[in-house]
Amino acid sequence: MRHNVVDLNLLSPQDQLRFKSLTATPGLSWPVLLLWLLVLGAYVMSWVGGLAGWLPLWAGMLINSVAGYYAFSIAHDSIHRAVSRNTRLNDAIGQSAIMLGAPYVSLSLFRWAHILHHRFANSARDPDWILHGPAWSLPWRWMFIDVLYLRHTLKNLDPVSRRHLRASMRWALGSLVLFTALIASGYGWHLLMLWLIPSRVLFVTLGFAFFWLPHVPHDTAQADNLTRATTVRLGHEWILSPLLQWQNYHLIHHLWPTTPFYNNRRVWRLVEGELRQQDLSIQHGLALYPTRQEA
Repeated sequence: MRHNVVDLNLLSPQDQLRFKSLTATPGLSWPVLLLWLLVLGAYVMSWVGGLAGWLPLWAGMLINSVAGYYAFSIAHDSIHRAVSRNTRLNDAIGQSAIMLGAPYVSLSLFRWAHILHHRFANSARDPDWILHGPAWSLPWRWMFIDVLYLRHTLKNLDPVSRRHLRASMRWALGSLVLFTALIASGYGWHLLMLWLIPSRVLFVTLGFAFFWLPHVPHDTAQADNLTRATTVRLGHEWILSPLLQWQNYHLIHHLWPTTPFYNNRRVWRLVEGELRQQDLSIQHGLALYPTRQEA
């Protein structure tokens, strides 16, 4: 069993200080706050415009699909408490981001499942393992991430997951009441176009970009080789970094999860020399499958 790590003592004192700054949780992440305001504003605009009739529902569907996709970085950083050192503020921002795509899921339940992924990536105990399978099945698996995660949770109930599931049930009940009220009031079509379809679109894009792509080909358990189990994608950063929300450096996230997502590339460039001494899986440009670099 191999546990490859980076010896940060090999960095210069100045680089060690910069590394500590880049990977530390900020008092308040202003880039995440700005992204949160943009995403929330887009969602509110699309719903107000759709309900009032001045925004076509197809346009609202596209806006909410894109906004929901970028809301994931907000929720994801919140899960790792990388939005703010103020725990209540961190979790409130994260929960509000989750509500846009999956209002029936609590942040605590999502955090429980995602931390399991970080502990057991690419192994049978990884909850994301259910999102891998035959190529023809992948879009369907990604489209119903929420359903598959619920099944995984129910199959792996313990005192901790039960507590988080109960918290999620309260959100689910509130969502059911809201959805029922909208349908009863004649806004079922709006619910379909402005939430249900966008939620499936963003799950497919997240399933591909966040859950599946950074661990291709899923043949190395993190417990066996930490730096080989997760990829780094090099090339076309000018477009791929914003499109993939800086998860083209997903290995950095698995090594130092408190790093705000927008610092992933900066951390990679800082420690690249040391990481190059390890086994790496590097995806070049638009390639799906990585090139293996042996230490």
